[in-house]
Amino acid sequence: MKLENKLASELLDKNRQKSREAAKIIINTPDIDAWQCLLENSDFIFSFIKDRAGKTLADEINKANVDKVIQLFKLHEGDWDEYIAEGLSRVSDDELNEKMLEILQNGFIEEKTYAARYFCLVSYPKAAQALFEASNSYYQQLKSNSAEALGSLGHRESYNYYINRLKSEDEWDRIEAAQFLAKYGKKDAAINILEAMENSGMAELLAGEIATLTDIKELFDSKDEKTQALALEAVDNILSGIPEVWPLGVILDFNIFECLEKLIALAKERRQVPLAGRYAQILIKAKQKFAMFIENSQYTYDEEKDILVELDEIYHLLIYEDKNFWDTQFQRLLKELEADDKKRKLAAIGVLCETGSEECVPCLIKAAVKQGEDELVITEVITTLAKMGQTEEIDQELLLSRIKDPNLVAIVKNSLCNSSGSNINI
Repeated sequence: MKLENKLASELLDKNRQKSREAAKIIINTPDIDAWQCLLENSDFIFSFIKDRAGKTLADEINKANVDKVIQLFKLHEGDWDEYIAEGLSRVSDDELNEKMLEILQNGFIEEKTYAARYFCLVSYPKAAQALFEASNSYYQQLKSNSAEALGSLGHRESYNYYINRLKSEDEWDRIEAAQFLAKYGKKDAAINILEAMENSGMAELLAGEIATLTDIKELFDSKDEKTQALALEAVDNILSGIPEVWPLGVILDFNIFECLEKLIALAKERRQVPLAGRYAQILIKAKQKFAMFIENSQYTYDEEKDILVELDEIYHLLIYEDKNFWDTQFQRLLKELEADDKKRKLAAIGVLCETGSEECVPCLIKAAVKQGEDELVITEVITTLAKMGQTEEIDQELLLSRIKDPNLVAIVKNSLCNSSGSNINI
């Protein structure tokens, strides 16, 4: 890969000798211009090339050039601090530990970020308080590194602090708490994050942090049915968030193939389970979504090979199942409209809307006219029927009379006006 700076380009070269020579100069000068060029182009460098170059830089770090390396700390960009920290950790001693602690306490944000990464690899209890303070920084990478370092120390004060922040009324407080706990790495926190996700307006983000912390599919087998249900909700939220909230690459990071494989196995079990409709809803949603990714190149044109391979594996996992399997899942999805859980109903309606199947129309109408049905469910049913052009059989005045929220009434009226099958007087 050719960069504007010659040394930075040579560091990325396939020729190992040329790359090592460039690394030696960058580290020992230090060459700030080459380092800056490398960092500025980080997003455009393939991960395997970045990894090779980063390891080459780390190999050039020794006790004699530590002070030179520290001069590079003034510039920071994600991904590279782990290689610098790795190199420094190999020559760690009490003197270097104290030097890193001093930087963590008094350095610039960028410098603190490298120091926090160093303490992810070098256990130094004296740094705990400074790491805890840094975990509240505005700079995301510093927060992340600090959380990981505190996790390696098993620092209970910070863990308990962020567990309590999950209960905050502020959505961003909860997101930041979940991000910390995911990096801290204590899997027990997954249940707390699931509970925070349950009533969050940013559920997709929280679900991703759960998947970062633990293997979600393990929670499908929990003895607690609520935990099972929330774990399924987390997977549903992740699918909803790709690619708008989470990039397509999270299919690898969050083990989406394994989650769906587990759900298929659960869906095939003969015993009747309360969550069978939920399995069906997620699997049908996944089938629709991954078919969309495969069929539309705008989602995949700049993705790396390993992500494309995983995407293809997931797609084929889903389409491998025969018609009888998917017919069964569709019938279970229709039964979800009878669930007591409003969120499950809404999730089912959303997926049915995407299928466009006329078979679901009577079930949707039945759900809407049910006495005492939630007004949001009624709204979603009507808007779904309107999109499908299937509003002839609904009683407009009856259903509108059950919706009290003026915003929802406006949504319903607008959808009915735009419905090709509507003959209703608004």
